[in-house]
Amino acid sequence: MPRARRNLLLAAAALAAAFGGWRFLRLVSAPQVTPESPAPSRSVPLGELIRRGPYTVAKVLDGDTVKLDNGETVRLIGVDAPEIHHPELPVQRFGQEASDFLKRLLEGFEVTLELEPADQVDKYRRTLAYLWKGDVMANEEIIRRGYAYAYTRFEFRRRDGFLALEREARHAQYGLWHLSLRDGRIANLVTRYDRLSLEGRKRFDESLEQLVEQFPIEEGGKRASTKPPPPLPPRPAGVIDFREASKLVGKRVTVEGRIVATRNTGKVCFLNFHADYRRYLTAVILGSVLKRFPGDPAKTYKGKLVRVTGEVAEKDGRLEIVIEEAGQIQVVE
Repeated sequence: MPRARRNLLLAAAALAAAFGGWRFLRLVSAPQVTPESPAPSRSVPLGELIRRGPYTVAKVLDGDTVKLDNGETVRLIGVDAPEIHHPELPVQRFGQEASDFLKRLLEGFEVTLELEPADQVDKYRRTLAYLWKGDVMANEEIIRRGYAYAYTRFEFRRRDGFLALEREARHAQYGLWHLSLRDGRIANLVTRYDRLSLEGRKRFDESLEQLVEQFPIEEGGKRASTKPPPPLPPRPAGVIDFREASKLVGKRVTVEGRIVATRNTGKVCFLNFHADYRRYLTAVILGSVLKRFPGDPAKTYKGKLVRVTGEVAEKDGRLEIVIEEAGQIQVVE
């Protein structure tokens, strides 16, 4: 074997061992260029990450998934946007706005992929990547703007940074975190305002003042009160916030929280404490015991502050408390 070829193979083997074994070899040996897709560039280590591209985003599929011009489907690692294509669920609140934001940001633009050395493909065979458009990382931007959550079920290199961006968006009440938001128009408005020049922002502010004077906010024919709502009664000893349930899997507890969304399929009724039901606790009433509850629990408990008692269990990566008797759930407000 010629010395040059032998040295090349030894170098490839060393890189494969350092950056994920067969996954790296599959990346650098892949492709099979077709007339419709440009030749992918050679994967180059960037620190401990692997970078490849550039490619063009052919289509945005939803708030966290895109399709490239080489046919590859890419899932934004560390990002969890509301569902719009789930086979069993309706379009989730803010799902369409998240998808529209990603379209404006990426569709038709050239991007570069940055991959972790391991776990580069999920169970749906989508490439998991940080997606860069120039010096802007789409994963960070969509969380920072409040269009998506940081997905923390699995470890990834920038996990802490994404969580910090989520906290900032929540503190600023952007998008998903806006306390009074019923759709995505406010977050879209914030995004457009940020794009204005100084003169544009000045004119926008002046127009907004005129609109507020012309169309004051009203409730029941009266100007809305600016007084804060009365404080909730103190939580009794032994009752915990539903967000703490993740630390108590296998334990019998009483949790408190407001039911923000419900779904009754007839076979099971879901009472969600948080819009992101995949990360936070859900109370579950099985169809076999629905007759023990007055009326439809999905309507009875929606929007109510409740206390639920039962064992915290983990099923398919999600937290739940199964309610078998009406006495396990108490309406507080």
